[in-house]
Order: sequence, then structure tokens, then C-alpha cells
Amino acid sequence: MGETTWLLRPNAERRLLDVIHQAAFLLEFSEIQGLTDVIPAYESLTVIFNSSDINVKEVLSDLETKNIESELNSKTYEIKVCYELGMDWKEMETKTGLTKEEIIFIHSSREYSIAMMGFLPGFIFLDGLDDRISVSRKENPRTKIPAGSVGIGGNQTGIYSLESPGGWQIIGRSPSSFFDITSEPPTKFRPGDKVKFVRITKAEFETQENRNG
Repeated sequence: MGETTWLLRPNAERRLLDVIHQAAFLLEFSEIQGLTDVIPAYESLTVIFNSSDINVKEVLSDLETKNIESELNSKTYEIKVCYELGMDWKEMETKTGLTKEEIIFIHSSREYSIAMMGFLPGFIFLDGLDDRISVSRKENPRTKIPAGSVGIGGNQTGIYSLESPGGWQIIGRSPSSFFDITSEPPTKFRPGDKVKFVRITKAEFETQENRNG
């Protein structure tokens, strides 16, 4: 991708996303000299070094011989969501043929994996959405979606970490903070972590939002 950046596409028999997350974990914690960043995506892994002299094939070959704990050290988070603050329930019901309560039950009964982070800092793409509530993005995106909004876009669900434009179908909002530039790191979530949504009322949302300041 550039003089110091390589795009890796794993060839694996098992679930590709699991392979990518494990590879990212190994690379990040193997203390490879010159490695500055590892960026996992759905079907690829980008690695960035501080020099164009590094041979990425040799790095990967050496990595295979290292005695590194191979288990992905993932965490599970419960994220509170107020579904009453969803902005696209009419469209969701029309496109799925399900009621609002049925959609909420399906959405909140699954455990999701964080597939990747993007398209803005801290945005969480989640893998594991039930096909019954898979809905296409809006034809006319909104110019402003509040931070913490939980949406559905195609076969993914995700969380807007910051206020931004967007075209996902918004079904709720979380009072939690997902990106803080003053913190180190600015987000505690990592690809490979697990997420479970917990339904809260509008009153509970407002209470926690006020508590967060």
C-alpha cells in the first residue's frame, strides 16, 4: 500500500475474521522492531512499519517461530441501549416485517464480536447480526447522528462513537462514551472483543447521561 505499509489477506480454512483478530493480537504483542501500527478489517490486516527496509515476509516467518501465547485475550462488554431513542423504527418494521418489540428482542439477545474499528475514530463495527433484522442503509443519509447511536447497516450492527453524518438505520442510543481523545488509549474497545446489548428505559438513559456530565 506504500513504502512502509503492507496489506495482508490471510488464506485460511477456519473463520477468516478469527484468523485476522488472532494475527493482529500476535503482531501487537510480539515486540517486532519497527512495527508502528496494526489495523484489522473484515478480510485483511494492514501492518505499518517505520522503515521501507523491513522485509514483511521475514517478519511473518519469524513470528511463526516465536513462543507467544496464541489465545486472543478478548473481553466482553455489556452496553446499555435505550431503544426508545431509535429514529428509524417505522422503516425497520416495514423492511423486516417484524414489530419493534420483536426487533429489539432479536437485537439484544445476541452476543456480537467487534469486527473492526472505523469509519470514524472509535466507531464499532459488530459481527453477528441476525439475518431477520438485516436492513439496507438509508437512501438519504442524515447529516447528524448523535454519539452513542446504535444502528443497523446491511448485515452489521454498530455504534457511532462521535456525532457525525451517517446512513445506518438508528434503533437506539447508548449513554456510554466510546471515544475520548484525552484518554490513553482513547477507546477501551478492541477488535475481537465481545459485546452484549442491555435494554434500558429513557429515564435510565437520561440519568446515566447526566452522570457522565
